[in-house]
Amino acid sequence: MLTRAGNQAPEGSPLRADLREVCEIAQTTLDKVRTLSQALHPVMLEETGLESTLDWYLPVVERQAGIDVFYVKSGHPFPVNGSAAIHVYRVVQEALNNLTRHSEANEAWVRLRFQPQALEVEVEDHGKGFNSQSVSRGIGMVAMRERAELLRGRIEFITPQTGGTLVRLTVPQGRAETNA
Repeated sequence: MLTRAGNQAPEGSPLRADLREVCEIAQTTLDKVRTLSQALHPVMLEETGLESTLDWYLPVVERQAGIDVFYVKSGHPFPVNGSAAIHVYRVVQEALNNLTRHSEANEAWVRLRFQPQALEVEVEDHGKGFNSQSVSRGIGMVAMRERAELLRGRIEFITPQTGGTLVRLTVPQGRAETNA
């Protein structure tokens, strides 16, 4: 519609240039919304599962944030699907967002452990750590806690001896494998 309106304005008119600029801004905004939507809930999460999505996502974080992300998977993998995969992915994403915004760290460790009775995911940095009051009040922290509760899991915010922050999510295997 903006393009049509611009085509109706006289050639060389300031209105035509303004409409073209607004059209470009709208397209750029739409592209950004699509990118954000994909990052919040990538289609590949439903198609290929949590492991493959993290394999894709972590290098994206490295490029965008300019940090080194060391990723380690261990144990005997079991499928993590449906809403469980979404919740786990979003916890990892929020932990990495907090890390890149607040920690001043240039490295992160993400560990995905398939244990006999549970899935454990850790995001760790050796940055400046966190304020214990912010853990209880920050919207991201609240959302991570709520996701852990929905999975009947446990989330911990720990200060390692080396400093920084360790976020650990533990989800019972039966909850990780279900679509509920």
